[in-house]
Amino acid sequence: MGPRLPVPRRRLLAVALLAPLAACASRPPPIPEEPPPPPLPPLPDVRRIVLIHPRSGEKADVIYYHNGAYDPRAMQKIELLLRDRRTGQVGRIDPLLMDFMFDLLQRTGLPPSTEVHVSDGFRSPGTNADLVRNNANAARESYHLTGRAMDFKVPLLPGAALGEIAKTMQRGGAAYYPSTGHTHIDTGPNRTWKTR
Repeated sequence: MGPRLPVPRRRLLAVALLAPLAACASRPPPIPEEPPPPPLPPLPDVRRIVLIHPRSGEKADVIYYHNGAYDPRAMQKIELLLRDRRTGQVGRIDPLLMDFMFDLLQRTGLPPSTEVHVSDGFRSPGTNADLVRNNANAARESYHLTGRAMDFKVPLLPGAALGEIAKTMQRGGAAYYPSTGHTHIDTGPNRTWKTR
């Protein structure tokens, strides 16, 4: 054991050894806070859809949502295009169905100007009953009856891929029908089913 240091020297040595540790533990001086940047104005929420009925050649190219609300005139044009083609009856279309379609196109990376070829929209009870009798794919309690369903193709995309993307969105019903090449979406519960 070495010689003991006098008390003042021991204190001096302890201070010398602990000084670097104290320096490490001390906080740096606070950086003065800069005021936050002013908030950016919200982007305009504008939703456009381009629907075509290939057999008749009718087209509805509309901005159906803007300024925080659905546009009634645009929705009337959509409802006219999606009318029951057998009876001519025009039914109310659920605006959320258009949002589903709009968001589906966005998911695929396609622009809002993309043409959606619609084969079936609103159905009257008589038309739906005839379809159920003659088509195994038709549902007795179809969401087409309440304007909450649409069958369509997007020429720029394979139907099977479109159907799979629609299913992953969990926005309602979605299925692809290989026999006709069309995709079905609706605003009912999240689900899919076997198709032919």
